[in-house]
Amino acid sequence: MRPRPPHPNVIASSLRKHCLLVHAYRRWRWVVCIIVFGVTSPFCFAGVRATDDTANDLVQALTASGRLNDAEWVCRNQLGRHPQGLLRHAKWSARLAHVLAERNAASIFDGKIADLSQRVDPAIDSACQPLVVLLSSYPESPSAVFLRATRLAIRQRILGAAIVAASVSPPDPTLTNELLSKFSRLQYDVNELQETARQEWSKRTAEPPRAAQPPDRIAADQYQRLLQELALERVSIALLQSELFPKDSDDYRAAAADAAVVAEAAMLALPDGSEAKRVATGLRAESLLRSGDVTAAAEIITAAGASSPTDDSPRWIALRVRLELARGDTSSARAICDAYYQSSGSEDAEPESLEVDFATLDLLLADAKDDGQVARWIDRIERRGGVFARRRAESIAIAMLRSTASPTEMADRRRLSPALIAAQGEDWLRRNDPRQAAGLLREAALAEPVPEAAFQYAAKSAAAAIAAKDSQQAIEVLRQTARMHAVHDHANQLTMQAALLASKPFAGADDPKRRLTLLEDLLKEVSQTWPSSEAAIKANEWLCRILVQSGRQEQAARDALELLTLGQRVDQFEPTLALWFDYLSELEPDQATNELDSLAATLGELAAENDAFANPIHRAAILFFDRSQMAFETTTLTGADPSTEFLRRLERFRASGGGGGGTIATDGVNDTILSRARWRLQRDAMLDAATQHAVGSVLLGWPDSSEWQTAMARFWSEQNEPSITAIVRLSLSGDPQPQSLQRGMRLLAGSDSKAAMRAAIELADRLAATMKIGEDDWYQAKLQAIEWLNQIGDPQQARKRAQYVLLLHRPTEEATHKRFEAFAKD
Repeated sequence: MRPRPPHPNVIASSLRKHCLLVHAYRRWRWVVCIIVFGVTSPFCFAGVRATDDTANDLVQALTASGRLNDAEWVCRNQLGRHPQGLLRHAKWSARLAHVLAERNAASIFDGKIADLSQRVDPAIDSACQPLVVLLSSYPESPSAVFLRATRLAIRQRILGAAIVAASVSPPDPTLTNELLSKFSRLQYDVNELQETARQEWSKRTAEPPRAAQPPDRIAADQYQRLLQELALERVSIALLQSELFPKDSDDYRAAAADAAVVAEAAMLALPDGSEAKRVATGLRAESLLRSGDVTAAAEIITAAGASSPTDDSPRWIALRVRLELARGDTSSARAICDAYYQSSGSEDAEPESLEVDFATLDLLLADAKDDGQVARWIDRIERRGGVFARRRAESIAIAMLRSTASPTEMADRRRLSPALIAAQGEDWLRRNDPRQAAGLLREAALAEPVPEAAFQYAAKSAAAAIAAKDSQQAIEVLRQTARMHAVHDHANQLTMQAALLASKPFAGADDPKRRLTLLEDLLKEVSQTWPSSEAAIKANEWLCRILVQSGRQEQAARDALELLTLGQRVDQFEPTLALWFDYLSELEPDQATNELDSLAATLGELAAENDAFANPIHRAAILFFDRSQMAFETTTLTGADPSTEFLRRLERFRASGGGGGGTIATDGVNDTILSRARWRLQRDAMLDAATQHAVGSVLLGWPDSSEWQTAMARFWSEQNEPSITAIVRLSLSGDPQPQSLQRGMRLLAGSDSKAAMRAAIELADRLAATMKIGEDDWYQAKLQAIEWLNQIGDPQQARKRAQYVLLLHRPTEEATHKRFEAFAKD
């Protein structure tokens, strides 16, 4: 149960004190734990009991117990009872805004961390809506300055919640910069409002005394108190910004040092002896502790204790605890805590005593020998401060977990067990909050040094993230944990699980292209990180299927070759060759030459490194490499099976350039070898016209040839009119026709027969006719025909054609124009 609200007869004075203190105790580990009801609003300082204060007590009690729907209903009911324009309506608009802010602050934790900064402004705007409506309707309302101050308090409340939400995830510089920008804007707006309030206060103090004042008029002393509140708010915002950075980092200390400067300025502006100045002094001491200036902080804390030895307020006790911790004196810090709890006794302490609870948490994290004690203390903080306080406590533990996970930390610093954070995450699972659970379990997984335990935490975190409809987070925790323990035998299984998740549509907004890229990256990571594992083989097969299906045969071939060279598994040689054959067989002859050079160099290095590959690569060379790339004369193929004998005869045939003629028997040769051998001999014939007759004669005797393959072999073997006619006919009837025509042109033009060359020219003319006049391909087809005419000894016809093109369809591209000019000259 929460502390019972004060008795109605004393609610006004205690509420005023609570507003002042709550706004001042911001740092402070629980800075965003408490909603600031009534802060910087005129009714906060009212000295006379209003008739609706009982309802206000009820709203506070309902909010404190988490019954926000009921609290909102009371606020809206009261708004309906008080017309717009009256002070009471303004009061209830502010109270409603605070209730909505509390709800929206909790909702900050519900979305993905990647979208956190985008959720902040809508949450603020939604909570401030009652104030915006009122200010737009009555811009000159006497409460306008105080309503604007309430809007600033709501912004700070929700931004503070965003810091806690962000702290559960690994530091993100982009998110930090976005939140820092929002805090900077908030600080600027507070400064602006402070100046406006100062002007209003000056107006009130300059007015002559009047016998009677309007009932809704706001007195000068209320503006003065507002100015004090805003001065403290500036300090608390500056101090809160330090929590955007990892504790003990340079940025953290620099932000705290800036906050100390702001606190010092506030102290100078606040009246001596005021509670506000004492609060600002405490905030300065806290800022100095965070900045690392322990000596200056100690002077302030010691002086405060000397000036008021009986002061045992929780904020100063917490400061003394943190001072002793900064000095490294955990025994003294523990004695201070023990003395405080022995004197206070009650579990249901005032909310401000949470400061001591969080200071004690710092002590336990620094000194406890049993993480179970820390876990129990986090439970206690929740009982006293609610769910938000628990989240804040867990974020503090996570910050220490991150720092102690580094091997560069001091050796004598106690290492926090990741099991503690994992236990907190599992507790959130039991509360049916998978998003919070996922973040905590992820932190445990990334900090756990024992691979088996880290894998368990990662799996649980991923399951929780999926339950929270955040597949991206599930993938990342599996991937990062696997990277941290890459030497473990089962690490690759986590990355494969991440790949499986990436292969399925994400809950909510799914981007298939982005997800496919992620899947490919994950599969490639498996094959590169664990190349000799079975997981790498499965990942590479999966990746290559994706690449082939999307028309990226080249990338599939290269990725498979990379895995082969890294893993050096002989059983993966044939699958790699299959991908390379599919890729090479679709290339133009000159394109294939460069790729074959690269493949030959890579496989040659592999054979030199690993003897197990010598025989397979020798076989591949016979079926793939150009004659200039073959360098296996000193080796002999082993085996007496038909395929091996076939390869021996094929090697001798190719080495001699087809000399000796004869046939190469194909009985018993498997289809894969036969199809590759056919492609290889066809390429030999296209590269060297001297081999065409022998190649054509051999290929004519091979089975299962297509009509084109048979026509091509007959053409090379005979090169007579019927064989040329057959090539022309198939070229004209092929589909798609441009590619079919180009294939026929190259084949016919590659022979020594003038008749075949003239047929190639005819096909070039047909190809140009399929194209739009003036396009680059049209010019190239025309040039090809002109060049062939020149080769067969008809330069006059070549010149006429070139002159015709220059006269009627002059090319604009300079290089093309010069080529036509070269043929057009006499």
